Parts: sequence; C-alpha cells; structure tokens
Amino acid sequence: MRTPLLPLQQLLDSLQHPPQTDDPDAYEIASFMHRQSLAAIEDITIAFEECLAAGISEPTIRKYVSICQEKITALCNDVPFNWLEVETAAPVQYDEWRYLCNDLCHQLEDLILYLMFTYARYYNKMAITPNVYRELMRQRIAPGLSVIRNWFGETDESCRELQLMILSLYDAFDPQMPNRMNHYQLDFLRELQQALLKYWAQEDNTLDHGSLQQLLFTLNFNSTDYYHYCTSYISQQLMELPDAHTQLDLLSFIHKTLCQLPVKAGLAYSHDAPSIISLLKEWLQVETRHLQIKLKRSSSGSVKKFKSLPENFKLQTSLTLPELAALFRILKEAGIVENRNMQDVFRVISLCFSIQKKEAFEGNLFQSHYYHISPETYKKMEDLAHTLVRKTFQLRKEQ
Repeated sequence: MRTPLLPLQQLLDSLQHPPQTDDPDAYEIASFMHRQSLAAIEDITIAFEECLAAGISEPTIRKYVSICQEKITALCNDVPFNWLEVETAAPVQYDEWRYLCNDLCHQLEDLILYLMFTYARYYNKMAITPNVYRELMRQRIAPGLSVIRNWFGETDESCRELQLMILSLYDAFDPQMPNRMNHYQLDFLRELQQALLKYWAQEDNTLDHGSLQQLLFTLNFNSTDYYHYCTSYISQQLMELPDAHTQLDLLSFIHKTLCQLPVKAGLAYSHDAPSIISLLKEWLQVETRHLQIKLKRSSSGSVKKFKSLPENFKLQTSLTLPELAALFRILKEAGIVENRNMQDVFRVISLCFSIQKKEAFEGNLFQSHYYHISPETYKKMEDLAHTLVRKTFQLRKEQ
C-alpha cells in the first residue's frame, strides 16, 4: 500500500525547475514537467483510495490531507503568474509550452477540489486559498461581476452604500492584493455573485434596498462592516420615529421578519462567527429592553439614581476597545464571568468603563470586537497575561 506523501514529493520535485521564457528548450522542459506532474497528481489520488481501502485510521488520513493541503498551497503560491490566462480584450498569444503550464494550473485546482470535497471532514477551509485557485476563480466570475457593476450603477441610489460594500468584497480577488481569503469566504462570494445574477436575469430586475438586505441575510453575510451597517440603519430609522411606542413596534416588526427569513445552510462570510441574523436579534433584544425600561421610568414619573457611585463615574483603563473586549471574552471563556446574558454585561461595561485616551465607547463596536478578536489583539492579550504573571510574582516577593 502506498501513502500519498511519496507522490506528493514527486509533484513538488517535478516543479522545481520550471521553463524560462527565453529558454530554447522551454517546450521540452515544460512537456517533461507536465507529464511528471500529472502522473504524480494521479498517484496522489490513487494512494488516498488505497489508504481508505486498507482501513487506514482516521487520524492518519487527517494527517495526510493536512500535509497535502499545506504543501500544495505553498506550491500553488509559487507558480509563475504568467502560467495563468491573463484577462484581456485582445487575442492572447501563447507559446505552445505555456499551454502545458496553464493546463497544469487547472490540474492543481482539480487536485485541491478533490481533497476539499472527498475529504471534507479533514480539509481546513479556514486556511487561505492557494493563489492559483483564487486566480482561476477570479477569471470565472469576472464577466458576471462586470454585469453586476453595470447593473448597480443603474439602480436606485438608496442602496448605493450597500452596493459599494458588496463590490469592495471582490477586491480580495485582485492579484495585486495580498491573499487573505479563506475557502469559506471564496464560497460565499461565488454564491453571492450567482444570486445577484439570478436577480439581474429576472424580467423586473429592480433590486431595492429591502430585497438586497434580505438576500444578504439569507446568504449569512455576517461581516463586521455589514453588522455595523444594519445597526446604524435601524438606529437611524428609530430616530425618525416620534416616540418609544412606535420605536418598539418597529423593533418587533424587524425581529419577526428576521425570524421568518430562510437561511442557506452551511454558508457564511465569517464561518467562525455567529450568523448575522442571530447577532441582529441579540441587538434588537437589547434595544427593546432599553426602550421598555425607558417607558417604565417615564410612566412612573421618577428615575432612581445610583447613590453608591459618584455621578458620571467611569473605571478608567489603559486598554483599547478591542483589548477590553478581548479581555472580557477570555474571562467569559475561562468561567470567571458567569453571566449567561452577555448583552447585559456589554451594557454595564459601556456604562462603567473608560478606554484608552478616553475614546468614544460604542457598545455595538465593543460587541463586534468581543466576537471577532484580531490576531494583533490576541498577541496583546498574551503580553498582558505575561505582565500579570510577573506582577504577581513581584507582589508575592514584596510581602
């Protein structure tokens, strides 16, 4: 029984010396490289099938898939960009050997798809997509994206901001931009484009603001920017209403609408984050409770004041908003903060804490940072933990 690792190494070795443009033997080099690579790719798939037939353990298969994904991604990222078809209005002239190299890129893409779908349980879709895979996908969606851009330019100005937010997502396909797109995001953008093209193909293809938002909810566009857009949009609508009663009616209507929306299973822009509908429902519940308390206080004619704290008291910290949010996320995960309803915790923190340089403390932004902690913030939390440990030892020595 063979393992996939030997043919994987043969694939890597076959691409160590690619043909050069000015090399007179470029075709012979490309032809040999093409034959060797295709044979290695076929042997990789055969070896995986043999491993399954032999009853190889699940941890071993997982290890093989992980190694193949890592090595093939690195290989695809080193492939010369001129091997890929370049989008242009003029006819493209390729040397004959360039066709072989281009075909090899497509074969590598097929190998990636084989691993991704056949061994979906083991393939890490949170990993950054290989450059070859991203570029070939960009070429496929480019014509449809051009149609969508023109269509957006002809539609109502009321959803222009949202349209620009959507179009900016596709900048991640730009070959000149660093590749930070994982497989889940690529799948989301492909599905979003297909859904928009279906709207465009309808006889009455007017896409109003409500329809566009409903589409993004259905596909679970749970990015931080879209969450802020939605909460700001609802807040603006609330400000235009005359009293708290009508504001509560609007919040109730939006909550009911969100509960009735169909959601496409398994799809999300941020796979490791809560769905956009669940995030907005939490926000709506907080706003609803806030308005209900406001109504109750106004009807009683008096507002009870805290007498145990000075007026406008703030606990001042040297942390930034993302760092404070990460700290409370860690405290929650460690079981130190035991409150089940974190929305109440968010509101208390916004009322009682002051962040670095007395920046504006926005509750919605704090909640977003709580659920989406950046790598830089994780690093700062690690540094903070080391500082606390050192300070603990220092205080113990001083006693």
